[in-house]
Amino acid sequence: MGHSKNDQIKYLPGSIKHESAGGFVFFEDPTTHELFVALLKKNDGNYVIPKGHLKIGESPKVAAIREIREELLLREPLEIIAFLGIDNYTFTLTGNKNIHDKDVHLYVLRVNQKAKIKPQKEENFDTAEWLSFDTAIKKISFDKENLLKARQVFYYHKPVRIYKNLLEISSITIAVPTHNGAETIKNTLYSILERLKEIPDSIDKEIIVCADHCTDDTILIIKNFINGQAFKEIIIKLIDNDGCKGKATVLNKIFQNSSKEIFCTIDDDVILEKKCLVLLLEAFVATPNLRCVFSEWKRLSFKSKNPWKLFWYHVLGVKYDIQPYEKPRELVRGSCMLLRKESFVYLPPVLNEDQFLQYIYYPQTKEIKNSIIYFHSVSSIHDYCKRSLRIMFGSKQLLAYFTKERIEEYSKLFISGIDYKRIMTLPLKQKMPFLFYRCVRFLLNIYKKTKLYFIKKYEWFRIKKN
Repeated sequence: MGHSKNDQIKYLPGSIKHESAGGFVFFEDPTTHELFVALLKKNDGNYVIPKGHLKIGESPKVAAIREIREELLLREPLEIIAFLGIDNYTFTLTGNKNIHDKDVHLYVLRVNQKAKIKPQKEENFDTAEWLSFDTAIKKISFDKENLLKARQVFYYHKPVRIYKNLLEISSITIAVPTHNGAETIKNTLYSILERLKEIPDSIDKEIIVCADHCTDDTILIIKNFINGQAFKEIIIKLIDNDGCKGKATVLNKIFQNSSKEIFCTIDDDVILEKKCLVLLLEAFVATPNLRCVFSEWKRLSFKSKNPWKLFWYHVLGVKYDIQPYEKPRELVRGSCMLLRKESFVYLPPVLNEDQFLQYIYYPQTKEIKNSIIYFHSVSSIHDYCKRSLRIMFGSKQLLAYFTKERIEEYSKLFISGIDYKRIMTLPLKQKMPFLFYRCVRFLLNIYKKTKLYFIKKYEWFRIKKN
C-alpha cells in the first residue's frame, strides 16, 4: 500500500489512521439517459472507485477531485454533486500486526461527456472503464451499497426546469407502450386525443406508440386509427420494439425517439377522465420540486352476462372501491405517469417500472387528486394470479437495484395494514365481499410465494379485457 510523507496518516500505538477521499463519477447519455460510472480494474481483478490519501492541510473535497483526476488521468471538468458520507473500514497488511483504520470521504460527481480515461499504472491499475450502471453493480468489488446510494443522490440532485405557468411548457410526448392491445388501444388513443385538446395550443404535442412483439391486430388497428383521425394537429407515431420484450425496454425506446420537454407514459388499456393531463401538468407548476406525478385509479364498470365473471369482478376489485388501508398509500402507478424529460431514468429490465421510479425519487413523487384514469379490473382468479405474480416478481427484482435501507424505508412508508375496525362498519354488500377476498388472497398467496420461489424469469403479459 503506497503512500508519501505528505499524506494525512497518524501513527498510533498498535494502529495507523488513514484519511482518504474519492468518489463515484457518473456520465448520463443525453439521448438515452443511460447512466455510466467510471471504475478502475486492479491487477488482481477487483473493480474499485478512484480514491486516495488526503495531503497534509488538504480538504476532503479537494483531495477527492485531485485523486480522481490522477487515477483516471481525467482532463475533463468534474462537478461535485453532493457529499455521500464517510466509509470506514479496517485492514492489516501481510507481515505486520498493526491495524490500519481508514476513513474514506465519498463524493458523487458528474462529467458532461464520456471523456477518455486511462489507468494510473504505478498504482497497480490494469484498466479504467466507463461501465453501464447495471454492469458496474455486478462488477464492483467492495462498494455496491455505496454505488446504489450514489445513484440515488445523482438523480435526486439533478436540476430541473421550473415553470411559472402552463404556457411556459413548450412540448409534451405521450408514450404508449402496447403488447397485444387490439381490444383496447383504439379507445385509449381516442381518450388521449380528447385530453390533449384541453392542453393549451401553444404546447407542441405528439403521441408515440411502441408495439412490443404484438401477435394480434394491434399494429393494423393503430395504423387505421392514425390514417382516420380527424385531428391532424397532433402527430401520432408508430414505432416497433426490436429489442428485449418488456414495458421498461419499450419506454426506453420511446424516450430515445422523443424530443419534447415533458414525458408522459400511458398504458394501452386505460381511459382518461376530463382534465386528467392538464391537472398533472399544473402540479409541476404548483410544486416545482416534484419529479414524477401520476393519476388516481378508478375501475371501469363491468358489463357482462356471465354471473361468474361478475362475481369475481366484484370480489377481486372491492379493495379499489373501499380503500381498506390504515393510512393513505401513494404508490406510483405507471398507468398514467408524467415526468420532465430531465427526470426520466434509463430503465433496467424490471417489471415494476413505476415502483422503480418511486424508489429513485420519493418523496418527490405525488398522486394528483382528481386526475383520474379508468382501468380494467380483473374478473377471474387466473388473471388475478398472473397480475399478482408479476407485481411480486417485479418487487423481488428491485432488491438488486436498491439498498436494503431504501427498500426498508419504502416498505415502512407505503406498505400499510388493513383497517379492520373500519371494515366492520361497512355495509354488508361491501364488508362480506372484502372479507371473502381476504380469505381468497391468503390462500392464493401461499401458491404465489411457492411459485415465485422457483421463477427465474417472468414476462410482461396481457390481462384480458373484461
